[in-house]
Amino acid sequence: MEAEMIQGLMALMESRANVYRVLSRCYREEMDERFATELSEGFAFESDDEGLNAALGALRAELLGVDADGLEQLAVTFDRVFFGMGPLTARHAFPYESVYTSDKGILMQDAYAQVARTYREHQLAKDASFTEPEDHIAVELAFMATLADRTVAFLARGAEEAADETVRQQRAFARGHLLNWIDRFCADLRIAATGGFYEALAVFTLSFVEADAGLLDEMLGGAPS
Repeated sequence: MEAEMIQGLMALMESRANVYRVLSRCYREEMDERFATELSEGFAFESDDEGLNAALGALRAELLGVDADGLEQLAVTFDRVFFGMGPLTARHAFPYESVYTSDKGILMQDAYAQVARTYREHQLAKDASFTEPEDHIAVELAFMATLADRTVAFLARGAEEAADETVRQQRAFARGHLLNWIDRFCADLRIAATGGFYEALAVFTLSFVEADAGLLDEMLGGAPS
């Protein structure tokens, strides 16, 4: 592989990893002033997809100039939507794959066991400070970022076959897990958030994950049969 192509692939993987990390952070914990500023003013992502760029623009716009009262309201929304804190009649979007893929819609089901096993197979473990289950969306998104980082590392030392394998691993995880439930989760989040940042986050999350899966397919010569 030519050096210019390798550099281009490394830049692409670094950009993808950054987006997955930012999304993971959005779902991991409440918004704070530092992250709001970083996301609204310093987070850059370039795409040929106009819809994806528009979704990101809407997401960033929701945080421009957010003040202490705005951050407090975002925290209230975060707790209500993702953890059910608030009125019993409020809509929720519980951020766990098991909730969306198990027959009874409850935690710690097959998806949880599957992703936990996948992480172990890759010699990875969930951050111990994050006490949510392994099939929480923040963990799954962080896993995609880690695999993209590994691709960069392999390319940097000329291990092209290993880099190719990590791309295949990313596609397998995206199609075997994220795409199994993220459309329904994001639909619920859009309704539960009732506008604002978290509705915009739902739109961008779904747009990016679906577009990224398509990109991985393209890199590997087409969608799996």
